[in-house]
Amino acid sequence: MDAIAASSANGATSTLPKSSSSTSLASAMSSDKDAGSTSPTLCEQTGPLDKEIDNSHSREIALLDLSPEDLDISHALGDRTSKTIECLRINRCRMDGATFASLVGALCAYELPCLHTVDISQNRVGGAQAGAALAKLLLHAPAVRFLSLGWNQLSLGDLKDIVPFGSGTHSIQCLDLRANPLGIPKSKSAKDNLWVGALVAAMPHLTHVQLAQATIDDSLLVTLLYALVTQSTSLEYIGLEWLGLGGRLATVRSIMSGLIPSDPKAPVRSLHLNLAANNLGDSGVKIITESGAVLSSLTLACNFITERGTRMLAKWLPTSGLTLLELSDNYFGDQGIAALLATDGQYSADDAPRTRLTSLGLNSCCLTDTSLRMITEALAYNWAPLTSLRILRNNRMSPGAKVNL
Repeated sequence: MDAIAASSANGATSTLPKSSSSTSLASAMSSDKDAGSTSPTLCEQTGPLDKEIDNSHSREIALLDLSPEDLDISHALGDRTSKTIECLRINRCRMDGATFASLVGALCAYELPCLHTVDISQNRVGGAQAGAALAKLLLHAPAVRFLSLGWNQLSLGDLKDIVPFGSGTHSIQCLDLRANPLGIPKSKSAKDNLWVGALVAAMPHLTHVQLAQATIDDSLLVTLLYALVTQSTSLEYIGLEWLGLGGRLATVRSIMSGLIPSDPKAPVRSLHLNLAANNLGDSGVKIITESGAVLSSLTLACNFITERGTRMLAKWLPTSGLTLLELSDNYFGDQGIAALLATDGQYSADDAPRTRLTSLGLNSCCLTDTSLRMITEALAYNWAPLTSLRILRNNRMSPGAKVNL
């Protein structure tokens, strides 16, 4: 029988029969990035910065690892015309809000019709002055779609100024607020947090929002996420990694309740929720699976999920709408896989797929050859229409192990 072969990190191999929709397993040659989130990379640098490289034709202004007093937009632009600049990167320069405001003043002296990416991550930008400067820049360069503000000192309130007067909106699609002290609202009243909805409404084209490692009050987080889910119709990805939600399970319950569809018959929304590294445990999984939430992709990597948690996921999957489930770095072993693949015993290969999963991540889950056998048997009985299965770094699998359907 023709087969497609793939290897785990230690050489274990699975073989799956070919079909009209062939299944691929992530191999040792694959990078972890393939199994990661759908979050975008803003103006990614492909190599170390070389100050001697001729950038006369570059469409990027890059100011990296400089002292604040050395930041000079005119010098960085050189002889290039500003009308061709597409990306602005100012990283690791210890730039504060006042310095950023000064740079924005200099930038606004130039025409920037093609500027689509602004990346000022890894600085010290924060405060009302920074928010006002950001609003000024976005008004001057209305084509900006990718805005990376991670690892600064911004509060969510600092961004109030970017809400335009009247009915105007911004073109921002990807917003990165990772590792910022987004803050604690002055009031717990939902009425007093209406500005959050106005802030989200000012960015109607949002597709990706990254909040990993941010410091944010529970009520402000729930208000922000509710506004995003209800107002951003194009939203595809919300990153909530490393927020310590395992100790804030009531907040998890509120987040998931915001994902319950108002119309049960409506198509499943194409939304990826990333809850990795939150120490959710089985208690968090219980809240998620009992919430009634419907979404297309869910990342639960590195959350101390056990066999009990995978059993709850197995019951939820048929109605969840999930097509992608990432469970890597949860050490539930073969028992967890057996629970995840469990059926009522009345399922056959002639039935429709039990779940909608096309992608399943099981890297570093302490799996053995037994798990490979159970997975391939489940696929033979049409458990899921998988096209991607990631099983890297499961060192208990024997080298060269094969499982044939």
